[in-house]
Amino acid sequence: MKYSNSFLRTTKETPKEAELISHQYLLRGGFIAPTAAGIYTLMPFGYRVADKITKIIEEELRAIGVEDIRLPVVQTARPWKESGRYYEDIDELWKVKNRSEEDFVLAMTGEEMVADAAKRVISSYKDLPKLVGQINLKVRDEARARGGLLRLREFMMQDAYSFTKDEAQLDEIYNKFIEAYKKIFERVGVQTVVIESDTGAMGGSGAHEFMMIAENGEDKIVSDGTRAVNAEKIGISKEDELDGAEAQAKVKESFGDAQVEFMRGIEVGNIFKLGTKYSKPQKLMYLDENNQLQPVIMGSYGIGVDRLIGSIVEASHDDNGMIWPKNVSPYLVHLIGIGDGIQSAIGLYEQLKDSGVEVFYDDRDVSPGEKFADADLLGFPYRITVSPKTLAENSVEVKARKSDEMKLVSLDEIVETVKSWM
Repeated sequence: MKYSNSFLRTTKETPKEAELISHQYLLRGGFIAPTAAGIYTLMPFGYRVADKITKIIEEELRAIGVEDIRLPVVQTARPWKESGRYYEDIDELWKVKNRSEEDFVLAMTGEEMVADAAKRVISSYKDLPKLVGQINLKVRDEARARGGLLRLREFMMQDAYSFTKDEAQLDEIYNKFIEAYKKIFERVGVQTVVIESDTGAMGGSGAHEFMMIAENGEDKIVSDGTRAVNAEKIGISKEDELDGAEAQAKVKESFGDAQVEFMRGIEVGNIFKLGTKYSKPQKLMYLDENNQLQPVIMGSYGIGVDRLIGSIVEASHDDNGMIWPKNVSPYLVHLIGIGDGIQSAIGLYEQLKDSGVEVFYDDRDVSPGEKFADADLLGFPYRITVSPKTLAENSVEVKARKSDEMKLVSLDEIVETVKSWM
């Protein structure tokens, strides 16, 4: 892609509304465009990151047997009324009516709808287990939409669901999801810890969150080195001070006299043992080996794709801009031509494209300083510069975004060198 053909405009100014570094850089780099509080247009570079994350998620979940489905975003309220959640005090749930005054909800999550669909498939223990999932739009009326992509009202989410005959079967699948999620986060370049969490509005018998440790994270974590929990699970709210007497008492009640560490994190994934919370009221049943009706045991597993984009930037940046991990970067190479090197840069651009390299070529008529500043802001893994100085040595200058080191690579070898980075 050439800059002149791209739907891109970067800015030098930090937007006033952006407090978190990921929000600032994603706006300045043209990855997202705000439309309303908590609602963003995903611009081409942002879309490319989301698309790569999506493919990684799909690969790892298909590897453990998850089949793809697509649940509606506008959902009839019937199954929500059957589960009882329609009548609960859930502020984030958007309720709407159609022109016939029928009740609908916007997809905050998918447990009710997937349980409703499962009744068409599951009738016997021989039908279990089953695993299905999607990457689809979610809508939540968040009271505190903030932090750019970290807390949204409309977002893309991977949500998967398991159906099993008993808790032992659920535990086996639950552990498979833990391992799959670990692989996903490793591949996208985010280091996480798995912590115990509260089940919240989802309900069920247990839950875990995948937390990226971050000083500006809104979640509080308590750990004794072997066990880590979300502070909310032991009764400490986001607003409570961790060194207060009441909070300390709750920590002691949960961890005894063990030495604990307090951390902050950004939740990037969560998994729930739902048990029969949805299957019983929705009458999702199966006949067991003794021909007795039993409620299906369910699990739920989710990763916020948009939030993960913001989290990657929070984890990987410097004072000049983003530093994208190779697996999710919009492009592998940021190519710059300077002065008499522009014609050679055009030729190299075509060579790299023909070799299957994802290359972004800054072909603007602006100063080298502006091009270099944008390359740092956009944060692609490698920058290649073609200039009169490098051409004098029949070479190009190569710099990795996460390094200050620059080196010359021969023009005859650069294409093969770049292909070795792929």
